Amino acid sequence: MKRLRLLGLMCFSIFVISCATNSNISIQENNNDLPSIIDRAKKSIVYIMASSIENPEINPALNSACSGVVVESQHIITNFHCVYKMKYLKIFFWDNQDWEEYDLEVVGEDPLADLALLRVPDKKGILPHLKISDETVKEGEDVIAIGHPMGMAWSITKGIVSNTDRYARHPFIKALQTDAAINQGNSGGPLLNMKGEVIGINTLLISKAGQNAGLGISVRGDVVKKSYESMLETGIVDRPAIGVMISQLGSESQRKAILKEYPKADERFIPNTFGLLVSEDKKIAEGVKLWDTIVAINGNLVNNGVDLSDEVIKHEVGDTITLTIIRKKKYIKVDIELQVYEVPVELMYKDRNNPMGAPKT
Repeated sequence: MKRLRLLGLMCFSIFVISCATNSNISIQENNNDLPSIIDRAKKSIVYIMASSIENPEINPALNSACSGVVVESQHIITNFHCVYKMKYLKIFFWDNQDWEEYDLEVVGEDPLADLALLRVPDKKGILPHLKISDETVKEGEDVIAIGHPMGMAWSITKGIVSNTDRYARHPFIKALQTDAAINQGNSGGPLLNMKGEVIGINTLLISKAGQNAGLGISVRGDVVKKSYESMLETGIVDRPAIGVMISQLGSESQRKAILKEYPKADERFIPNTFGLLVSEDKKIAEGVKLWDTIVAINGNLVNNGVDLSDEVIKHEVGDTITLTIIRKKKYIKVDIELQVYEVPVELMYKDRNNPMGAPKT
């Protein structure tokens, strides 16, 4: 009874607002049989209870409930914010023969993508698990979200993919937008296609009211798969960076705003063009100077931060890339070695109630 009481306590003490067998479960047959898809997929969805204190019964306000999905025999993907700084972590499986709670071990972290990789040391045997889809997701596709929103364990919502090219917090982290209801507690749960494959991990909701408004964001499957493989191998995910602080140019008003913010800049050398101005000298990559304007990477034009990120992420840490730069009215090319992108974890997750920057109520 004590364990059941604790489960109920966790269910209705959600404070996270970021969302929100032997076979690999991929439903190829009965494509239109939604109950069959759900029945099979649900066995791979887990319920995660967490608290920032060791005894969650002391202060229920510090408790949270998240979702997760088994993607390999013993490994579970969820959101990083679900496990960050948590001292109490327990998990339940959808299994009528097993009502036990299990301890969790965090084996990988990817705070930039808000993903974490977990393992259940005491759960023996191969667990029912889902495949991360290799297919390209298209706008308008039917999708299913399974998770534990608002304390309602193992809830299913259905909708469509509204957009395939959003991003979650950083342009490196490509995301899907869906109108399938995503609420508090859906965090870390999967977004599934109609084959029962994982095409995204539900990460946040966009809502002025703090509840579902038909704008759910899921980290895209290709990002999830690459992150999973890296976490499985090394426990971390390193992404490349040029190592500069930039400000976007592209209009006269942006140029004037930069000159106002940085009065020491020589306006003669701040071009009225599209590009990315190196605007701070706290940390500058070797070969790049303050007030340089980056206009291309390996010959590909970059007009904004998204363009830059899309070019940089094609490479690995340690690779050499060629920047085309405007420096004092002259075009030059410089070769630089890509550094590890340093994730400002404390800054990103300083607000436990709003870890991914979703609008506050």
